[in-house]
Amino acid sequence: MSVEKLYFDELNGKKVYIYKITNSSGASAELMTLGAGVHAINIPDKNGKIEDVVLGFDNAADYVNPDYGYQGLTVGRWANRIRDGKFTFEGREYTTPQNQGTWTLHGGGTFSFGLWDVEETGDDFVTFKRFSPDGEDGFPGNFTMRVKYTLTNDNTLKIDYSVLSDKNTVANPTNHTYFNLSGKAGETVENHYLQILADYFTETDTSQLATGELGEVKGTMMDFTALHKIGDNIDEPFRACIGDVGYDNNYCLRNKDGAFALAAVLEERESGRKMEVYTDLPGIQLYCGGWLKRDYTVGKGDSKVTYRRGVALETQFYPDALNIDSFPLWTVKADEEFKTTTEFRFTTI
Repeated sequence: MSVEKLYFDELNGKKVYIYKITNSSGASAELMTLGAGVHAINIPDKNGKIEDVVLGFDNAADYVNPDYGYQGLTVGRWANRIRDGKFTFEGREYTTPQNQGTWTLHGGGTFSFGLWDVEETGDDFVTFKRFSPDGEDGFPGNFTMRVKYTLTNDNTLKIDYSVLSDKNTVANPTNHTYFNLSGKAGETVENHYLQILADYFTETDTSQLATGELGEVKGTMMDFTALHKIGDNIDEPFRACIGDVGYDNNYCLRNKDGAFALAAVLEERESGRKMEVYTDLPGIQLYCGGWLKRDYTVGKGDSKVTYRRGVALETQFYPDALNIDSFPLWTVKADEEFKTTTEFRFTTI
């Protein structure tokens, strides 16, 4: 195992670096100081051919364009949506950036679009750190987030999130990597097979904001309780989806009380690659890049970031849980470490 520091690019006059972890079989993960993000995951197919299975960009500036979908980036302080850019916590109202219409998306983007410090590296891991002062983007508490990436010899990328705050506060970190297990530049994810271990999803209104109600997946296009192709029903009209965007929805996982468990399975059968997602969080957002444009020309080499070319499986608390009392929420207690873990386990079939 080894970790190599590589120069990537410059952003606003500051150098952006990639830390590349390579395991004993030659698989590797490339992690950026920009947004504590995933730049590449190079994993073997069923024949041993190693290819990059995530979307991204050849330059730093494209990563910080919100229209390009937060490719690979860490999201904080609060992932997903906050209705009307405000919430009440412990009797006080807080106002957050309205960076997507009238609501907050991904905490306003500050965590994703800035440079992080590298706190520590080892033979198989890199730990990034970012300090957020009290009141930044409207959130309470002097807040430090750490994101530790570990690549194992059995091709698991483990992400450990850790938060410390000097005040009671909230946190909902996630990673926004888009996966395409085919390793092919022109492939969409519609032929990938997906399973999500969830019987319910969070209902949404016409703006795709959570209503507080849960819908059953059974008998609807939302049902991924058994493996089937993402493209089978993606264009079916449905109340929780918008136009030809397709899936951009939160699923309510079966794991209970913070149990670390299997959340989703993704397979691409021509390459034979399989990925399992494990988490201790109660939700996972399925997003298939339906907001991305078909005519984008940016990406990594011939692999462009375009419509439905990647699938994001974002482990999280439910969208707008800050405003919906019935949704599960674990708060961050002052001076007590808050931790959550997600794993992406790669194998072949």
